Amino acid sequence: MSKSAYTVFVYGIYIIVLGLLFLFVPNICLSILGMKTTGEVWIHVAAWFVIWVGIYYMVAARSESKAFIRWTTYGRPTFIVFLGILVALKMIEPIIIIVGVGDLIATIWTIVALRSEEGANTVNR
Repeated sequence: MSKSAYTVFVYGIYIIVLGLLFLFVPNICLSILGMKTTGEVWIHVAAWFVIWVGIYYMVAARSESKAFIRWTTYGRPTFIVFLGILVALKMIEPIIIIVGVGDLIATIWTIVALRSEEGANTVNR
């Protein structure tokens, strides 16, 4: 597995774990993030979706889908911006930015890996 695929594979595991936590113990997760707890089904639906997105990440990584890997570096950083907007609008507590920071760090890791692979490919030509 290439370095960039490995970063996306690990990210897939990360979001699957987050999805499982929100699926099975959503109110603990919401409390930690300073959000209102809920008995509504929406949190379980969102968690199930996140779990499957994580699975897609892992499958794409295992198949070395460079287009998917590269596109994730455009999409993932927008999450922290979205969270920042919600915090600025006082719709959620600032602590949630931690989740966005995790996504941003993972994205930077993927970008660095892609650049190192591109540099290695240039040298080998």
